[in-house]
Amino acid sequence: MRKDINITEVAKEAGVSIATVSRVINNPEKVKPSTREKIEKIIEETGYRPNILARELAEKRTRLVGIIAHSIIGEGIPNSIYGISEELEARNFNIMIACTNGDFESEKKNFHIFQSKRVEGILFFTRTFKKEHEELISRLPFPVIVLLQETEKEKIPYVAFDNFQFAKEATEKLIAFGHQHVAFIGGPKDSTNSQERLRGFLNALETKGLPIGKKQIYNGDYSIESGYEITKQLMMKNKDVTAIVAVNDGMAIGAINCLIANNIRVPDQVSVLGLDDTTLAKASRPALTGVHYSYKELGKKGAMMLLRQIEEQTYRFEKEIIPYEIKIRGSVAQVERKE
Repeated sequence: MRKDINITEVAKEAGVSIATVSRVINNPEKVKPSTREKIEKIIEETGYRPNILARELAEKRTRLVGIIAHSIIGEGIPNSIYGISEELEARNFNIMIACTNGDFESEKKNFHIFQSKRVEGILFFTRTFKKEHEELISRLPFPVIVLLQETEKEKIPYVAFDNFQFAKEATEKLIAFGHQHVAFIGGPKDSTNSQERLRGFLNALETKGLPIGKKQIYNGDYSIESGYEITKQLMMKNKDVTAIVAVNDGMAIGAINCLIANNIRVPDQVSVLGLDDTTLAKASRPALTGVHYSYKELGKKGAMMLLRQIEEQTYRFEKEIIPYEIKIRGSVAQVERKE
């Protein structure tokens, strides 16, 4: 078994100072490439690993960031975490992740655990931002960036999508295709994002003077199965519907599957639009019309905002809204005119 090697021995073997070895480990871009490569080779051959605790004590910092998320299932949040990881690793920060299933007690517990681990900041995904979150975050001694929720009123920095606006614009696209009887299948009622998308949908109908009724609006749980069952109910209760706006791709795919299973042609008889643009959208037949926005970019922007506040040692309000683009594909068509 090889004995542990320390930074002094690495420096001696490389013929450089301890400070140069330290720079290669912490700020490699500041070291001449030939010197950096020589030291990295010695580190690899000897198996040297820096004493993280000693470094934290010397620098009085941990270079550790916490991520608290209500879910890590699906494509969205995992892609955001990938974007976060890219930005943080490039700046020699490490990550701790906790999943809470949206339970406030679990969120609070993990905020306290991360604080005890001396994280330098937290990126926080939550399904709904509450007063309790504001009170909890206001007592923390480091910056917190909220992702997915708008927290302008609370003056807590955030990065989010414009759920209201893109749902409104997407619904207006359907109306421009001649659809006047449009239904909405949404997520859980306690989801702020789902409710904002519903609000945008309703605003588009109201602006155009189109009817709005209880039989047009349904809530599910984001799953394909939920989209299927809700669409079955919807088409039994409201046979005039010519288009469906689904809160996400999963429910949109469920809607398409249900319509096809009941011999309703998509998009000839009923058009379907998902307020999402995951790989499901491209894999569905017909290809699903959706709204494209980048979860990876959301994560990257959140990480950049957090790093900025950590390095500047400030905690101030900032916000960033991720751009979107509506992608018209095969699941939407001009409404059929009845003779």
